[in-house]
Amino acid sequence: MKFKITILLTLVLAVSSVAQAEWVKLPTRNFANLKDIFFQNSETGWIAGTDGTLLRTDDGGKTWLPLQKFTNDSILQIYFTDPATGWMLCERSIYSRGKNPTSYLRKTIDGGVHWDKVEFEDADRERVTRILFDRNGLGLAFGEGGIFYRLQEDGKTWKKSRAAIHFLLLDGAYTTGATGAIVGAGGTIVFTQDGGLTWEEATILHETDTRINSVFFTSAKQGWAVGTNGAIFTANGGGRLWRLVPQNETLATLNNVYFTSARDGYAAGNDGTILHTTDAGAHWYLEKTRVTHNLNKIIFNGPVGFAIGFGGTILGKGPGFDTPNGAKPEISPRIGE
Repeated sequence: MKFKITILLTLVLAVSSVAQAEWVKLPTRNFANLKDIFFQNSETGWIAGTDGTLLRTDDGGKTWLPLQKFTNDSILQIYFTDPATGWMLCERSIYSRGKNPTSYLRKTIDGGVHWDKVEFEDADRERVTRILFDRNGLGLAFGEGGIFYRLQEDGKTWKKSRAAIHFLLLDGAYTTGATGAIVGAGGTIVFTQDGGLTWEEATILHETDTRINSVFFTSAKQGWAVGTNGAIFTANGGGRLWRLVPQNETLATLNNVYFTSARDGYAAGNDGTILHTTDAGAHWYLEKTRVTHNLNKIIFNGPVGFAIGFGGTILGKGPGFDTPNGAKPEISPRIGE
């Protein structure tokens, strides 16, 4: 009996320790606005940001080292479809782009050693905000004014198409099946049930003009989206119907949402905000970050979480990122964007 009680107590303490783990600010000498983070596997990951910032880790995120710059343009997104093939979404500086289009891509076929420039076909000044790939590697890019580009069979050409959407589109996600959703300004949510061939306007039960910044699916049916004024939306029918989830923890703009399981989820946003739910979104509570910079992206790589944002901010949580007793992560000064 004592043996069983000891095991139970140990498990309870272990779970409690994980639940109470705090976010720790990782030391960096970078002050860029970090936009995206992506892990190819448990060890290798990338962080991209403004001014051509590109960081890489080969130890699961414990250390992040800057790579040699090959551009001063902003890198908004980095994504690998397989270990060798990767894409960057880049944005030219308004001060140096001249007559060139605002957005372009870079592609690697050697795991990130070399990145070749790829232009969108018939591109103009419309800003592309996101690239999205399904499980078969089929690519879609979208952004201002409902602009759409589709990756062609040659694996390099992106052809323009128009949708009946005129709002700024900001993020998208697919389920494990053919269902997906794209979100944006003006309370925009569109969904697909055929792998992105066609998109229809979704229904939100509460009238809203919320700028919806991020969307994530935990299953073929369950979706989550976040936006301005601390808004959190959920869908349990595959993206067709969404409702607002009440939470009283913050009115800060939420920029990204990520779930590690059907019940355990996070939302990151402005002013160092991170919300956490452990009961499938029924309740959300604030977690301590001790930073005040805006956070743009939050993900988990196995048991380890990362949140990145303005001012070179990289936060880590989980095994290997425990705050030493009596130690406090450095509080970054607020820098105007």
